[in-house]
Amino acid sequence: MLTVIVSVLLTFGLIMMYNINPALSQKLLGRVDAGYYFKGQLINIAAGVISFMIASSIYYKVWRRYALLFLVISVIALLALWVPGLSFSKNGATRWLNLGPVSFQPAELLKLSMVVYLGAWFEKRQAEVKSFWDGVVPFAIMLGIMSVIVVVFQRDMGTMLVVAMSAMGMFYLAGIRLRDLGILVSGAVVAGWMAIVSFPHRLSRLATFLDPSKDASGGGYHVNQALIAIGSGGILGAGLGKSIQIYGYLPEASNDSIFAVIGEEFGLIGALLIIGLFGVLVWRGIKIAQTAPDMFARLVAGGLTLVLFFQAFINIAAMVSLVPLTGIPLPFISYGGSSLVIMMFAVGMLLNISKYTVKEVENANSAERWGNSRPRLAGVGSRRRPQTSR
Repeated sequence: MLTVIVSVLLTFGLIMMYNINPALSQKLLGRVDAGYYFKGQLINIAAGVISFMIASSIYYKVWRRYALLFLVISVIALLALWVPGLSFSKNGATRWLNLGPVSFQPAELLKLSMVVYLGAWFEKRQAEVKSFWDGVVPFAIMLGIMSVIVVVFQRDMGTMLVVAMSAMGMFYLAGIRLRDLGILVSGAVVAGWMAIVSFPHRLSRLATFLDPSKDASGGGYHVNQALIAIGSGGILGAGLGKSIQIYGYLPEASNDSIFAVIGEEFGLIGALLIIGLFGVLVWRGIKIAQTAPDMFARLVAGGLTLVLFFQAFINIAAMVSLVPLTGIPLPFISYGGSSLVIMMFAVGMLLNISKYTVKEVENANSAERWGNSRPRLAGVGSRRRPQTSR
């Protein structure tokens, strides 16, 4: 089911890219290229499928062994954005590394590396998780350093929100006390507020969020055009290929604002269908985490599911003005390679964890049929019954 849902979302995204080709290629290239976005997204999907196959074939415990190295590589890639000639800027933000014929966003890699590292970190520190000084404080320091790198230096508030909320969700799954979680969340809210008020453009976005009609042709232009697109779609939508907003009205129509185009062309029904698919995807991730063979697998599966959930939620919520605008794509549907490849890799890791869980159940059933009631994991031997995590 996990693979089928992702395939449907990828196919739908490909249809949307083909649909928006005429209008957006004219704006970008100065001429109509019927295959520009479609071909580009097809290449991105091919790269994503390769990353999915690689991740699904690697035994998940291998990632625990290289968790720290994975995180260090991600941080180095983020810091490389400040090396002249290795990066380039777009819309005032320096988020892309120039790797010859392709570009890459290191912040997307951080989402994976943080989940893997925290999974190994929490598993190793199960005794310290409930301690404020030995568990909460080191975690807060680590998350604070990541926040400074991403929010201050890279100016990517959206990605940091996804990483921070997913990390705190993993801490909850690991067994943090609710009182300590409340303190941690309160501190994160204060730090987030400071990150907003320290940068004029973020403060302007917050003011626009509170009153989108205040500056409809300036700071509120993007969210107002998104609301116009979604509102004009009505219940059933204007129809495939009949969007008006993509003709120079809606910014980032192929990327951050793709959900607004979906709402315009497919209406409330189509928008709810996409939300429903993401809901089922998250549900499957939760089921995989609940039945994972060990603590590391449970935490990683839970963390990856949280990343998928928060990224989809923040993107969709921003388009309907439930949260301030952030520059993050809609997983599997938005145009772009970095996010799609990383999200496909994450799904591949989920599938690998699920694969070993399924094998364990099959071995247990086989053992029972032969008169041996002890469940076994293929190649590992018997293990104790896992404790149920919250």
